[in-house]
Amino acid sequence: MTSISKLVPSIASGSLEIAPALANINFDFALWKVAAPKEFEGVGSALSASRREEAEGGMIHTIARKLGALFERKVPVTPGLTKAYGTRASEIARSVSLDDKGRKSYGVFASRAGPDATSLWAAATSGTSAISIHLLACLLARIWDAPEAISIWVEVVKRRKEEVIAEFNETDIAQVATLEATRQDLPRAQIAEWDDSARAWLRVADTVKNKQQKQLILILDNVQSPINAKTDTYDSVMEAWTRSLTQMEALVQGISQQARSGETLLALSSWHLYPDLTVVAPSMAHVRQNDPLFGSGGMLTIGLETPISRTNNGVHWSLPLAYLRHYGRPVVSTCSINSASRSRLSLPELLQATLGALLQKWGPAGEDTSRSLNWIWSIYQILKEDAKIDRGVLYLRTNVTQHCWLALLSEAADRYLASSGLERQHNNKLISLGRRQAHVFLGTPAEPHFGLLEKGRFVSMITHTEDKIAYLRKVGKLIAEQMRLDSSQIIIRYRHRLSKSLWVPEYATVIPMTKVSRKRRADDLDAHVVESNHRWLYSGKYALQVKPPADFVAQCCVELQTDREVVLDRLKFHLIAQGHYHDEAFAQRRKLLETAGESVFSCQDQLIGDISPHNGIYWCNLDGSSRCSTPWYRYMYGDIDDAALFITKARDPNFVNVVLPVQASANEMYSLFESNKMDTLKTIGQLDSYLRQAKVDVDPYIKSLKAISTAATMYAHFPHASVDVRILQQNLYDVSWVRTCISPSHSSITMFPEGSFQALQPYVLTDGQAFACLAMFESGEYHIDPDQLADVVAMCSGDSIFVRAALLADPHERLGSGEIRGLMGNIGRPGITFLIPPKAPLLKEVSLDEWPLIEHNDFDGCVPDNFQNTSLHLSFTTAETPLNTGFSGGQDQVACILEAVFSVYDGGRWVADLNISNLDEKKTTWLWRMHPCTSQHAETTYAPPKLTCIDSWLGLINAPAERISLLRANRNWQARLAASSISLALGHETVILPDDACWHCLHQYASSGRYGHGQIIAIG
Repeated sequence: MTSISKLVPSIASGSLEIAPALANINFDFALWKVAAPKEFEGVGSALSASRREEAEGGMIHTIARKLGALFERKVPVTPGLTKAYGTRASEIARSVSLDDKGRKSYGVFASRAGPDATSLWAAATSGTSAISIHLLACLLARIWDAPEAISIWVEVVKRRKEEVIAEFNETDIAQVATLEATRQDLPRAQIAEWDDSARAWLRVADTVKNKQQKQLILILDNVQSPINAKTDTYDSVMEAWTRSLTQMEALVQGISQQARSGETLLALSSWHLYPDLTVVAPSMAHVRQNDPLFGSGGMLTIGLETPISRTNNGVHWSLPLAYLRHYGRPVVSTCSINSASRSRLSLPELLQATLGALLQKWGPAGEDTSRSLNWIWSIYQILKEDAKIDRGVLYLRTNVTQHCWLALLSEAADRYLASSGLERQHNNKLISLGRRQAHVFLGTPAEPHFGLLEKGRFVSMITHTEDKIAYLRKVGKLIAEQMRLDSSQIIIRYRHRLSKSLWVPEYATVIPMTKVSRKRRADDLDAHVVESNHRWLYSGKYALQVKPPADFVAQCCVELQTDREVVLDRLKFHLIAQGHYHDEAFAQRRKLLETAGESVFSCQDQLIGDISPHNGIYWCNLDGSSRCSTPWYRYMYGDIDDAALFITKARDPNFVNVVLPVQASANEMYSLFESNKMDTLKTIGQLDSYLRQAKVDVDPYIKSLKAISTAATMYAHFPHASVDVRILQQNLYDVSWVRTCISPSHSSITMFPEGSFQALQPYVLTDGQAFACLAMFESGEYHIDPDQLADVVAMCSGDSIFVRAALLADPHERLGSGEIRGLMGNIGRPGITFLIPPKAPLLKEVSLDEWPLIEHNDFDGCVPDNFQNTSLHLSFTTAETPLNTGFSGGQDQVACILEAVFSVYDGGRWVADLNISNLDEKKTTWLWRMHPCTSQHAETTYAPPKLTCIDSWLGLINAPAERISLLRANRNWQARLAASSISLALGHETVILPDDACWHCLHQYASSGRYGHGQIIAIG
């Protein structure tokens, strides 16, 4: 090749003027490395050794250098911005870096754990132009989805190459590295890795700078500004990139700027730099962000009106994407950094948005956010209180755990009610997001407020009878006014307790009735008419042998359209013509009510018939006559079994929904809760009844709430992880992993105590369902069949790796179905990648010259860790299968299954590859986990059993022939994990011992055949 040194006379200025030599230049970008600016040193120190090696000399470094060289002449000089960004990036990286102990706890993923700043460090060691390229990658990753951003990269790289070649052909002058970069292939797959690394870094930085990002997004959501008006993709991207660089450089230097278009606002959110702001619209405000990197005083003015666009898309960018799909014209795509479309939500934020979706489904009854959320919180607090309750309700209370959806909603409601200032603004934004965007997220509830609002069912939950009557009178007067009812056309029936097990109905008016009073008045000795509420109280015991009048029974037969025998059988309250056996409390109750201004009568003086609660009341002489002329009364509002309003049959009882809006009913219920007038046990009982009657497997509302609690239970273990905001636009109840959770035997109404538990608790997931759930919440849209993920052991997305718990735990630990653990990390693959182990992992074969190294010593009673040099490592084969997420015609693979090799090394020597799936007790009959001793054998003298010890990997691969062998790797969970998997792969019956094993129990169990009758490898 032509030596670069031979061209020195021509390229003293860095330019090349000898066209014939061009074809012979071979510039190795992988060898080009510069010292990173000192401000970036914190980034490098936070990387694992393997990541740092990749960043400094691997493919990602080559990509950074190629892009830096290709665009070097387009990049403005921004020393201040480079210094500020390096300082901020180092600050972020150091805050989430892992020490050696923390990294080792992630086992096979240790080299991939921690913040993924690989592309950032690659850029820092490739020159200042590459750092600017990294900043461009962050801009594009912030506002565009991965396939769109990759398509933009492909187009701008292609156009830049054409531009460089055209300039060279015209002038015969070009930078050597730039011109050579035009000859370098930059495949779409490499661009995708570059973009993915930038996305992972953004998510890490967003987590660390969560508070500042929240405040910034609150401001930017109110700004309507396009990035620029360019319609050509290359020109638009170059202008947005260079203008954001120059404006941010000026701000860092202390020179105030005006953001008349959106590129600088996009840069603020992408680069995690926070200058002070002057917000002009929608109202004038000065926002002090107190970022020490802007100590020179540069202030950015935003919100200035621009003539380019007056849409309501926030800070948005519209571009024609020519390389998005395999076929067709360029796709015009518009994206925004608006929080409703481009943000990621933490678990607490997701639950706030879920509250908004819940309140939106409650309609007008959920419009008052604070009162509604206070009610949700109150309901849950009632369930937590201690009280003596029946068995069914007790089952509900004892199973309302922190993972059930009611507890999660209550916790979110409490967080909202306790918030203030900026946090309250952010929560209001999330509630509003749920109201506006999550129309299908939860499905439509059969009854809002868990069924308690339906026609005033909550009336039975009011503690005192007089409070029930007062509330029903308040509602009844409104109904009577709207329906033009008189005092005889609407009444209240309520229950009065005579004894612990005996209840009788009593009655009250809603509207005061007239009564002739013959009491002497000072100015009138004659009788006069007064108005008062009437009450009909029970004054004596029933005489069940008394028969109702024949005309009464005949009228009931007509109303019920049945025969006399049925009517007599269904009479709940038999007619008493004359009162006998007076209730001892009647006189006292009468006196109290008359003192309150009511007129009191005896029920036994009335011709009243209650024909089973749901058939209403037949009252013959409410108007004072003895003829059967008064209409039949039908239930209208309240709890028909406790206290309710009844109106004459001629009027439509469903009219209550018109005259009493659900919002008014909700406000009344809220007031009763707020004034502590609700009975704890009755509240629990009503909620339990609602949940036990819920169709758990078919009700979209209940299914969605259970799905939310399932995802929240998993994400609670991943404090750094976030979900895509677009999840709110999914029909959560109808996604594949939820559908496969349905139990066919419980599709009917669950009328048993456990029914309320089923309705409240999260789903129990298989591993495949768990990964499908995570994929949907991570992407916000991918519906993947759980059956395709049955063998998956890990999932990688953005800055998170989700791992089957068995791969990160001691094999003795008993893990639940679908139990997943998460860590901050990245494997350097774009999109969502699912990892599966090989079907038949390889195992080291012992050669003849290694036989002398194998020792099988007798057990001496000690269990040391003789596998301290053991380590687990991750690598990948080329076996890869794309997953179906719906055909789009796009060029990029968004989800795939990748074969991953989980290897065991002893020092630097390979031992075996593992299939961790064989540690599932449900899939093998050769695996046992010995329980800790509960028989106090340790307190007795017991000689160590005769065991043969295995103290090396060669010793395990060539296990001794004795009945029981003991592998000694005490408290070394990685070695124990690998040994268990290898032992099973070799076909041995395997017993995993607890840390403090009882040898008496081991010998006893083995002798009894509890652990089978073959060769046993005990993992100690």
